[in-house]
Amino acid sequence: MSIPIILNPAARSTRAAALENALRALSPEPELHLTTCPGDAATIAEALADEGHELIVAAGGDGTMNEVLQGLCRSNSRRPVGAAHTALGVLPLGTMNVFSIELRLAGRHLKDCWERISNNSCKEIDLWQANEHFFIQLGGVGLDAQIVQETSWEQKKKFGPLSYVMSAVNVLMRPPPLLSVQIPGKPPLLGTVVLIGNGRHYGGAFPLFRDASNADGKLDLIIFRGLGGMEFLQLFRRLLDEGYSQSEYLDCMQAAAFTVSSHDGCDLPVELDGELITGLGPSVEFRAAPFRLRVAA
Repeated sequence: MSIPIILNPAARSTRAAALENALRALSPEPELHLTTCPGDAATIAEALADEGHELIVAAGGDGTMNEVLQGLCRSNSRRPVGAAHTALGVLPLGTMNVFSIELRLAGRHLKDCWERISNNSCKEIDLWQANEHFFIQLGGVGLDAQIVQETSWEQKKKFGPLSYVMSAVNVLMRPPPLLSVQIPGKPPLLGTVVLIGNGRHYGGAFPLFRDASNADGKLDLIIFRGLGGMEFLQLFRRLLDEGYSQSEYLDCMQAAAFTVSSHDGCDLPVELDGELITGLGPSVEFRAAPFRLRVAA
């Protein structure tokens, strides 16, 4: 059975034809599926997994990867205990590609990545949910998610990673949201930004969560306390250079489950695996999924 690849051609529209040709030229030749609209990648992935494919590959950025993840996990969740699960593979063709960096895939060298993906080597990693939405690499609530929300596809296409910096300048000038983080057995913690890591990398090649592991059953949290936008930006830049530790501005910890709530009752701005997720409501529960995820590595 050929390995299916799901490609979002709109993610790199000016290169779509060349990318499609390059993917079709891979050996062994994949079964290529092109998306046509938002949500299409999840629908295609779910159908392919239901058909019994052992591996499904997302070709694109973190957004395409996370969308494929939703469909794949919906199919896996319906399987009986002990049944084999469909694995996820990633060909990094997007703007940030944080999860592929975590897997130490060879950048955008398609042939090298494809060789690793198609050699039948898989490992299991922790899989998480924010309410009912699955994620595997990172999450953010508050200012971080607002920056993602205001970074359009057109900006990412034109400016690449710089587009997030441009959006940050606008977002960080506004009053930040107030968040409450509830961890079982602990008093609530207040903050304006919550960063969540299942792996070491956040926002690109930055190893922000330097001690994190995607196989330890815990998420790493950084809660920024009472900071305005520009103070958050200055501290975040320092963390990327020096790492982080508990301080008057930060709460740092690991947790297997927790809930983040807004103080104004409005829907929380949440990003998961680098993509804005809407409609999660004013309170979001982060918890382990009922099963782990197999990834081609």
